[in-house]
Amino acid sequence: MDFQSDISDYGIAVVFKGRSYLISYPKEVWESTPRDTQVALRDNLVLATTMHLPLVFNESEATYNSGRPLLEPYFTQNFLKDIPSCTEVDGTDTADAVRRFFNTNYRFLNPEIVLPSQQPVDSPHRAIVGLSFGKDSLLTYALADEIGLDPHAVFIVEESMTYEEKHKKALGEKFKKEFGKDLLILHHDTGRFRNYDHLGLPFSEFGWGLQTTEYALELIPFAYANNAKYLLFGNEQTASATYMDAEGKWLVYPCYDQSHEWTVQIDQITQMFSGGSIRTGSLIEPLMDMMVQRILAHRYPHYAKYQMSCFTEKESGRDYHWCHDCTICAKMYLLCVGGGIEPSAIGIRQNMFSASNRHFFTLFGGKSALTYANTEMARNEQLFAFLSAVNKGAKGDLIDEFKSSDLYQEALDREDELFKKFTHIYEPITVPRELKNEVLSIFREEVSSFTL
Repeated sequence: MDFQSDISDYGIAVVFKGRSYLISYPKEVWESTPRDTQVALRDNLVLATTMHLPLVFNESEATYNSGRPLLEPYFTQNFLKDIPSCTEVDGTDTADAVRRFFNTNYRFLNPEIVLPSQQPVDSPHRAIVGLSFGKDSLLTYALADEIGLDPHAVFIVEESMTYEEKHKKALGEKFKKEFGKDLLILHHDTGRFRNYDHLGLPFSEFGWGLQTTEYALELIPFAYANNAKYLLFGNEQTASATYMDAEGKWLVYPCYDQSHEWTVQIDQITQMFSGGSIRTGSLIEPLMDMMVQRILAHRYPHYAKYQMSCFTEKESGRDYHWCHDCTICAKMYLLCVGGGIEPSAIGIRQNMFSASNRHFFTLFGGKSALTYANTEMARNEQLFAFLSAVNKGAKGDLIDEFKSSDLYQEALDREDELFKKFTHIYEPITVPRELKNEVLSIFREEVSSFTL
């Protein structure tokens, strides 16, 4: 299995099986990036974006015409920690996947490790926010705006999504028109390496585990071009939730690359690639999901109306950015109602508490393809949100079922515990130190306004 790669005037090209996959920037953005950093980004991203392919193609070796990546040990750690989550989704054996990954030989024809330039970003003061239009990234952008970081939003186009790109481009145009700020675009053709229809292979979860790590590296040129001091990701408190697999053998990180533990490592990476000038963190890390959703819609309704958390993978999502037919739509509806927010504030148009949507809620025995939705934390979050929805007078078949079930009594018995867990402002690990006081002050003000 061979991978060729090159640097162009617009970014990086990775060639696989005779086809070129581009990571492309506006020309002025790429030109603002020091040459040694361009080379180092190429060497590292070609591995990060293809590391999973030997496993899914059942190959034992991958050969690269590039230099050995400086970050190879980081990628290996990230990949290994993600394997149990991938095999859980795929229904395959974790030990076998670990063995095959361990036995894969990654060969680099140029043995030299090119170090990135130590030239810092000029006059760094802004924030770059990877804006997906989900609640987490929108709240991150809103907070960065309120505390004066002059945020620049970058949308990374994932071509592997069915209707997502179409909807998000439309949202981006409206966002630009309302706020007068360009939505910077990164075309990320290498995302097709996790599109299994494109690859002609059966579906697999492999390929998504290094996504945030890839994005952090890919955003560095935007930081150079826009005087950015911070790269901000929307990694909230539950991103670090874990659980043991069904056999009790493997610890599963549903999204290891978004965990606090790994965000600290990404911060080291971006400093390494910028002469110490670019810091990576999460402003919303101290919050659980329901408070993220509530604060976004309650404090920043002008941003909340752009929310798109649905993956729109089904035909029901072809014409609107909420499909109203998936676990994500059901969850966001519940979080809004439980948080005292009208779901219409984020664009949801249907009552997701109808009996036909019962299977979308893990609290009622539903199963999600998203491993983080199957954690004990996620189950308790739904228990708390349903209790809050009942207290706020919500209507629907599932509200009636909840009130007449043992779940309601459990929620009442655990009310104080659940309230403390899901409205608590947790001690921040990845919020940049100099921003903590302002951010936590906003959170205290907002959380204190919530009543169960």
